[in-house]
Amino acid sequence: MSHLKHKLGTATVLGGTALVAMLMSSAAWAHEDAERNPGGGPSCPVSHGQLKAAVTQAAAADSTGLNNDFWAVAVTRSGQVCAVAYSGGNIYAQWLLSRQIAAAKAYTANGLSLDAPKGPLSTAQLYGFVQPSPSGGNPLFGLEGGNVLDARAAYDGNVAEFGTPRDPMIGRRVGGTITFGGGLALYDGKRAIGGVGVSGDTACADHSVAWRIRSILKLVPPSPTDTITLTAGATPATGGHPRCPNDTGTQGQTATN
Repeated sequence: MSHLKHKLGTATVLGGTALVAMLMSSAAWAHEDAERNPGGGPSCPVSHGQLKAAVTQAAAADSTGLNNDFWAVAVTRSGQVCAVAYSGGNIYAQWLLSRQIAAAKAYTANGLSLDAPKGPLSTAQLYGFVQPSPSGGNPLFGLEGGNVLDARAAYDGNVAEFGTPRDPMIGRRVGGTITFGGGLALYDGKRAIGGVGVSGDTACADHSVAWRIRSILKLVPPSPTDTITLTAGATPATGGHPRCPNDTGTQGQTATN
């Protein structure tokens, strides 16, 4: 009998140890979830299905650039990645490098845009203001160094889940600052609600497809002044963006020269 009691006591201790281990594991998972979704945050301006349909439709309609496929990433107003999709037939149908570039474009455009009437700022509009200048006159030179991409958040996880509703970037602030075309803010009326970034082709084609996506989603600002101005030489004086191969049909552009 005493032997049985000893075994039962041991089992109780072991059971308690297992319970503690399980609780500690649950706490660790809860902590990780909190890191991935700090404070819950604002809701995503677009579902995965909506973004997937929009980037697929926009890529098919756009014939600028190299006629590549694209990655599209949406972020919430707080900058968390909340939807990732691609237009091609599989993960490798578009440049894999472009997935995290698209995320950084979305983060940049969202982070530098305000509610109307001050309104949106696109990544394309930053180009001329960040280039090195012999006179040292560019006001935003070095901008990209102040908000670097979180490589761990961008590259972590199972590649098979990239571009799906379970993409490992979901819920994370990947950050990054991109200063060429492809990033636009998203609006619900006058209110900025997030951003979309597109990458996979020339910078002009990325902007063109992002412009189409925003229109398809009906998340356009009241005054869409965040156009790309294609110029032969981009400087702070022009506020322009360099020309790209096959850029004649670029959507969301102002005058070109």
